[in-house]
Amino acid sequence: MNLIKVNEIKPYSKNINCVFIVLDKGPPTKKKEGTIYQVLVADSTASINMTVWDALGEQIQPGDILRLKGGYSNIYIELLNLYVGKTGIIEKIGEFTFPFVEAPNLSSTLWNVHQDPNNPKNMVATPKPSPHKQQQPMQQPTPPMTHQMKQPPMQQMKQLPLQQQQQQQQQQQQQQQQQQQQQ
Repeated sequence: MNLIKVNEIKPYSKNINCVFIVLDKGPPTKKKEGTIYQVLVADSTASINMTVWDALGEQIQPGDILRLKGGYSNIYIELLNLYVGKTGIIEKIGEFTFPFVEAPNLSSTLWNVHQDPNNPKNMVATPKPSPHKQQQPMQQPTPPMTHQMKQPPMQQMKQLPLQQQQQQQQQQQQQQQQQQQQQ
């Protein structure tokens, strides 16, 4: 199985295999065909919205680390979306700690969809130009963060000055000697 990173997902890709963490899960939407869940997933390169149906969508929770096998991408209402699909498989392989970035969110780019001039049966998508793109200064990529949810905060350890440490050690030794003498 050839794993790809989220930032490598392009419109109309098939057989997508990748690993990511669930950052957020939207409320269920009831349709005739079933219940749809929108989840925001991410890895160390980007994030993207993923659509899952029915029981699978119900089981997925924020913080789950998932492996997608055989997924596909599509443009829905001018936005890139990831799908598990009928033949796709999604497995929970862990939870809570996984390096990720929230930006860029591949589902925030608007896409023009049109017929492929070389093959009219196929659709192609190109990003819509942004009027603000040229005015924005270049930014350094956001470094990956480690996602840690529902874990207790680490206790801070205090370091005692050397003199206090020595005094404590002497007191402990004296107590041990007294206990030995009493026995």
